Amino acid sequence: MKKILLLTVILMGLSCSTTQNSSENWVGKTKQNFIKNWGPAIRTLDDEKSGEILIYADQVYANNNRHSSSESSDSNYWNYTYVYVNKEGKIASLRKEKQVFPPQQINAVDLLGKNSISAK
Repeated sequence: MKKILLLTVILMGLSCSTTQNSSENWVGKTKQNFIKNWGPAIRTLDDEKSGEILIYADQVYANNNRHSSSESSDSNYWNYTYVYVNKEGKIASLRKEKQVFPPQQINAVDLLGKNSISAK
């Protein structure tokens, strides 16, 4: 029983470290391989250097009124992953960010000029 518990803890530790480094592992890989793994981006923007920015977004919902019996939920935020692709078609970098605005309000100038973006 102790061996099973120890093995489980080790496997959980390995999976956590793999997840944390998975973004870094894509740098230098091709855009095509990335899309095969992650699927199509929700939006694609051209950057100023003949490359592009792939935008992946997950909308996170939470019920803000815990005392209500209503099943409706309010949108709290979006989890974004920005994938910067260079002109050779390779992943240059990835960045994750939480924001309260939808993907339609993102533009390339904001993504390239700041560490964090804001809605216009």
